[in-house]
Amino acid sequence: MRVRLSPLLGAAVMLCPSTAHAELSREYRALLAAADVRQDDEEFLATADLIATVTPGGRSDVRAAVAELLPRRLDVLRAWDQTARDPVALEPEIVQAARRGTPQVSIVDAPETDDERVAPASGAGADSAGSDTGTAEAEPGEVRHWPGRMDWFHPHHWDGRAKAGLAIDSGNTDQTNYSMALEVSRPLNGGWGFDGKTEYFYTENAGNVTRDRWLVEARGERPTVDAWSFYLGSSYEQDRMSGFDYTAVLSAGATLHALDDNRTSWVLRAGPGARHRVPTDEGGVTQWVLELGSVYDFAVTETAQFSSETTLLAGPASRAEQRFKLTTAISEDWGLELGYRVKHEFDAQPGREETDSRLDVSIVHEF
Repeated sequence: MRVRLSPLLGAAVMLCPSTAHAELSREYRALLAAADVRQDDEEFLATADLIATVTPGGRSDVRAAVAELLPRRLDVLRAWDQTARDPVALEPEIVQAARRGTPQVSIVDAPETDDERVAPASGAGADSAGSDTGTAEAEPGEVRHWPGRMDWFHPHHWDGRAKAGLAIDSGNTDQTNYSMALEVSRPLNGGWGFDGKTEYFYTENAGNVTRDRWLVEARGERPTVDAWSFYLGSSYEQDRMSGFDYTAVLSAGATLHALDDNRTSWVLRAGPGARHRVPTDEGGVTQWVLELGSVYDFAVTETAQFSSETTLLAGPASRAEQRFKLTTAISEDWGLELGYRVKHEFDAQPGREETDSRLDVSIVHEF
């Protein structure tokens, strides 16, 4: 769901007037952070311009805040370098100067000498020096970002879940596997959002590997109009026990957020794609497919979440997959998850059953 920041900025101007503090206020820094998540480069520059008109330090304070909080957006502010001056302030310069504590009248009868300079009062001068050198400590709850491009990997930008447990297979194989999974998401520049997932299953029986399956999925999504978005998706699955060395899928299409409230979320997607499959000991083949998907989430209680995910790849050798999950929180960051998956191959490999099912029991840690 996209949120327009202009009304928020207008409210901040009225409720959070400029102060004499040398840095950008916490409210304006929060607006910049929100703009970074929801706006593309052009919209972010417009928001930064608006903030610069209502803060005493103008563009210099905004640029300093962006350098500290959102260094990857500094390139956007280079457009300011082509402008000689800050935008016209909303207050007269004499009022802004008074807020900064800067005198408007200077005595120029004689040049100032070192002997005539008055030493700053203890405390105030030290504070100013610390502020100018940027050595002031972060306020409680403030995030210290990493320099340059390394900030892309900063944990502050990422949300996710790590899972470990057991998976009980039935169908082509009847066995119990060890399982691990990692799910991550984060906002990207230009209004994009990223979601990724990887799963790994492994089992040995009498010294022989009977399950060695690895799945990786990545999806980028960008909101467009109202509840609509478009997406780019990919997946890679390696599982020799399935009759294929590996399967890779690339797809793109539209997403509709049909429901989005405090307890319920329902997302539908559809789009064309290409699937490349390599049967065991055979050559690979690439086929066009139509991807149809549905993800439904429902908060059963404050501590329990139900999810249903459906995926259909329609085309030559169509495949359908259905997943159900029930997650129960046992603490603030830990939970238990019970899952059930059914996969149906409409054109299974010779000697393979069309339907596989799996029961998952996992411990979940959210971060």
